[in-house]
Amino acid sequence: MAQESGSSESPNWRLILDFPSNAPVFGCRFQPYIHVVTPKGSFQFPPHENSCTWLASLSRSLNLSGYRENVCSSSNQEKVRCFVHHDKLSTIQCRVCVGQNRHTKISYYCSNTCYMAAWNKHKLHHHFADPDPQAVKIIKSFGPYGSYPDLPGYPDDDSQPDEAVEQDGKTWIEMGPWEYYVPTEHDIGFCLRLKVEVVDSSTRTQLCPARIKVTDPVIYPPPHPPRCTMWNSCIADLKEHSSNDVTFRVLSYNILADYLATSGSNRHDYCPDWALSWAYRQQNLLYEIIDYDADILCLQEVQKDHFENFLKPELAKYGYSVVYKKKKTEIFTFKSQLTVDGCATFYRDQRFKEIATYELEFNNSAKPFVDSLDGEQKKEALRLLKDNVALVVILEMVENEGSSDGNRPRICVVANTHIHANVQNPDIKLFQVVTLIHALEKIAELKIPLLICADLNSLPQSDPYMFISKARVEILPIKETDKSGILQTLKLSHPLNLVSAYATFFQSDGVEDHQREKMDPETREPLFTSHTPSFFGTLDYIFYTAASLRLDSVLELLDKEGYLPSAKWSSDHIALMASFSLETSTYNRSSEPLPESLGQHPTFLHNNKVLQES
Repeated sequence: MAQESGSSESPNWRLILDFPSNAPVFGCRFQPYIHVVTPKGSFQFPPHENSCTWLASLSRSLNLSGYRENVCSSSNQEKVRCFVHHDKLSTIQCRVCVGQNRHTKISYYCSNTCYMAAWNKHKLHHHFADPDPQAVKIIKSFGPYGSYPDLPGYPDDDSQPDEAVEQDGKTWIEMGPWEYYVPTEHDIGFCLRLKVEVVDSSTRTQLCPARIKVTDPVIYPPPHPPRCTMWNSCIADLKEHSSNDVTFRVLSYNILADYLATSGSNRHDYCPDWALSWAYRQQNLLYEIIDYDADILCLQEVQKDHFENFLKPELAKYGYSVVYKKKKTEIFTFKSQLTVDGCATFYRDQRFKEIATYELEFNNSAKPFVDSLDGEQKKEALRLLKDNVALVVILEMVENEGSSDGNRPRICVVANTHIHANVQNPDIKLFQVVTLIHALEKIAELKIPLLICADLNSLPQSDPYMFISKARVEILPIKETDKSGILQTLKLSHPLNLVSAYATFFQSDGVEDHQREKMDPETREPLFTSHTPSFFGTLDYIFYTAASLRLDSVLELLDKEGYLPSAKWSSDHIALMASFSLETSTYNRSSEPLPESLGQHPTFLHNNKVLQES
């Protein structure tokens, strides 16, 4: 990284400039990280402003991969030769020609020196294309505009020519003084250069050495592969849909919080840094989510600042309202900012109305048990105080959706739980799942259909999975399976009739063979919902009450083609989606009031009797 210094610099202060990735991506906000460091013992940094200057290279290298269009009409690049030296292959292309969509022979040169030597003649050709403001700006920067007064399409201009900066054998053209830059299609293949200065707000003098950083060429991201819906003819034809039946799609997706994607050393070093940056991932995730066109979105690992600044306003444009529950314990990111993630439930407000929301904090659920202990047993039980959460939202169909008599059906969505992840703590995972299911029993008494969208961080046939899908689990009272002793106090059964959407789908007879190859033949669950160098398996599920909802379809699964996240898929989990029908015979039309609270505590056993904590 090159450095420049100003006349008023202070040795006590240091300017840090970093990019979210080496390669800017077309259409994605590219915002630098700028921070001023003051050594210990130095006096307070005065009020200041960051002065940013973005520049773009005048020519681009043709030895690139990753941008969308071919640089020549022929697939054989050896045929693209320098316009001046016909015996040499071209290595660069003129930026102005690219901006004017002119990929003729005259736009190609063998080197930057060759290109600049030919500039005075070459730039004349730009005047015969349609006027482009950026092309005008670049042309003027290389000489007095008045030398070409008779060329059509350009007004007279007496202003001083813009500065063209020569550095490292390249010529740079100023683009603007913005805090961030969003590359356009004309930038693809060209490098960007940013100069940052810190100036005193009052005196306008430079306070510390300026910093200059140059990017790799701007790239065009790979196209997002579509995922189709799998309809099972045996399920779909089992019953004819009534005209009053309501169908809806539910998506469950752990989107990988940015502070988790970028923390740690080389955690995702197999993924290109530009594809791991949030600027790229947020756009890629948004396009993917919108493309699924689900009615209810249950997202996990939704970072607090990204929820407020991006996901909430962007999804609102597509007609989604939202309920969000974040964890309480915030942590410092590598940018020295406090943040935390949580669960977010989005729903189409033209179809649904939120009538009740309940929040569960699993550390509060464990606290009464932990407080009842002392000594070494309490020290061990403190492990239960994990900051995982669950969000339960009860939705009601809006007017004219599924009912004509004013009694609209209710759907209960457990809009997420994200269960504790550490594989060394299976007792904590099961405790949190038991807490959630027992809390849901209050709603189940009202005969409202249940949906659970969850990152269980547990494999199929694990205790948490079996407890949900089989309604009970047997635990041996040994230290290895119940380190804190809390599982011996819990009621490890429930009355809910819950099944897994994907396991149910793959158990039917109408599934195509090529899709069956993507499922586990023993569990009938997907082979994987997460794939990293250290893990391959299924952690994510959509559960539903089989008595009140009919499964119509699921989203197809991915092939095992590489680790996640990647340039195509921007999370270390894959999205799951299922389509359901709510039958008219199962509508909840009762005026019975909803519970005020689901409670924070699970159902405990004492002397073989069930005690419900309030």
